Amino acid sequence: MRAAVLREHRFQVEDLPTPQPGPGQVLVKVRACGICGSDLHFFKHADHMVEQARKLGAPTAELERGLATGLVLGHEFVGEIVAFGPDAGQALKLGDRVCSMPFVLKDAGPALIGSNPETSGAYAEYMVLTAALCLKVDAAIPDEAAALTEPLGIAVHAVNKAAMQPGDVAVVIGCGPIGLAVTAMLKIRGVSTIVASDLSPRRRALALEMGATQVIDGRQESAVMAAAQAAPAARMVIFENTGAPGMLGRLVVEAPQNAKLVVSGIAAGEESLIPLVAIMKELQISFIIYYTPEEFAEALALIRDGKLNWKPLVTGTVGLADVNDAFKALEDPEIHAKILIDPRR
Repeated sequence: MRAAVLREHRFQVEDLPTPQPGPGQVLVKVRACGICGSDLHFFKHADHMVEQARKLGAPTAELERGLATGLVLGHEFVGEIVAFGPDAGQALKLGDRVCSMPFVLKDAGPALIGSNPETSGAYAEYMVLTAALCLKVDAAIPDEAAALTEPLGIAVHAVNKAAMQPGDVAVVIGCGPIGLAVTAMLKIRGVSTIVASDLSPRRRALALEMGATQVIDGRQESAVMAAAQAAPAARMVIFENTGAPGMLGRLVVEAPQNAKLVVSGIAAGEESLIPLVAIMKELQISFIIYYTPEEFAEALALIRDGKLNWKPLVTGTVGLADVNDAFKALEDPEIHAKILIDPRR
């Protein structure tokens, strides 16, 4: 099979053996896969991630081996079942389109898809999934929409973690794909005041399309101050989606009394904040990653039921040979939000 393999900070299209499904597994033909912000982060900072893990005493051998031998990324996908392994069950059929949480269940526990050499991701023509984790995709859902289930699942989880109450005001810092999905989820959940901030005019325009009630240029003014003016005395929930250096510490300073910060942004290095400020304000800070199986299923159901305006999110589709160009294009927020990879091209 053809796959875009990450080697030495560049993707190369190579012919790899087609994986074979083991017990409880299915083989799927990948129909679409989104390029995730965490893929971009891994592409740019993998060496630094190894260094940080070493400092913390965390195991790095598997990641280092993957970087040395080549990795197939990709965890936002939809695929078509083409083969079953032993004991894969009868709930699914050949030809069914499925999406899945990005894990393969193994004896040692769940293995993350797309970041280690043992569980190749969806930047390839075929991949193996655990049948029990697969959700069938309704025939009416386009491939492009189904591939958004994973990032929307993160947004569902982030908003659930926020536990927003009627009258709360939301601030969304960073309008990349996750920030835009969070904005959409806030609208779906009925939040009446959603102030979104981004440096990019194009991203701010997308935030309005996804449900923001006000957008702010982060270079010019504070979204926290704008939200406080829009909803005086309301409890504030701030969603930080950038991972920008110093952003967490800045938001701790800006946040009003009793505010909550929900952090999905992946900072490249160490960050700092002033604990006394957070303590005196009685701030709550939650760091989020992934979602529960129920939240993942809810994300797919929202797409199926037409509750998510997904089309503005998808701004391009490329084949495996164009992955390097896509990663480069995603550096300019004025051009793209979410680029999908179609390995069949």
